[in-house]
Amino acid sequence: MTTRDAAPNPAHGGAIDRTLAEFLDDGVALCIRMGPGAPLVDLCRAAVRGGLTVLEMTLTTPGALEAMAILARDPGTLVGGGTVLTPEDARAVHRAGGRFTLSPVFAPEAIDEATRLGLLAIPGAATPTEILKASRHGVRVVKVFPSGALGGPQFLRAVRGPFPDIAFLPTNGPTIETLADYLDAGAAAVGIAADVFPAGCTPASVEPAARRVRQAVAAWRARAKRA
Repeated sequence: MTTRDAAPNPAHGGAIDRTLAEFLDDGVALCIRMGPGAPLVDLCRAAVRGGLTVLEMTLTTPGALEAMAILARDPGTLVGGGTVLTPEDARAVHRAGGRFTLSPVFAPEAIDEATRLGLLAIPGAATPTEILKASRHGVRVVKVFPSGALGGPQFLRAVRGPFPDIAFLPTNGPTIETLADYLDAGAAAVGIAADVFPAGCTPASVEPAARRVRQAVAAWRARAKRA
């Protein structure tokens, strides 16, 4: 039996819906990509205290799955795996308690396995053709990667034209200074990394940095509501 042939548990659809709602309601996916020895749990908990509760633990980070298993038990934290490229990657995220997967590419077998397990699968796309393939595969959100190199908000606005009903998550581009531009261009949520986790960051520096990002999103939402 292939991954695609394996029937998902009907209850998993509700789990994916709940994860999607929480993910988009928060509006910021915080990407954690660090080297060996980083205090992942302490840094992530500092970010959560600052208001960023959606944590993407990239599987290329040493200790990512172990940290995910701890953070997944923290109330009010939505944690998932990043750089998920294979069905085994999706299974590892599921075993660690993750609730979503992100990928830099469109990897159908990894998407299918994540979905079968009740995880929200968010594949990456860099062209209109890849965006269409992902949408036709049934994904709920498409990650635009690397959004900055592709043209930033201008690129996002351009692809929103032919794909107005697709929820986009631009990553590798949005910053605290530009996230409002991405949201104005139609992003459903944004991916943030370096603003919160620069080189040499500590829990004491991460918490206020996360708070600044959360405040920037709140300010944009308040402005959009008034418009």
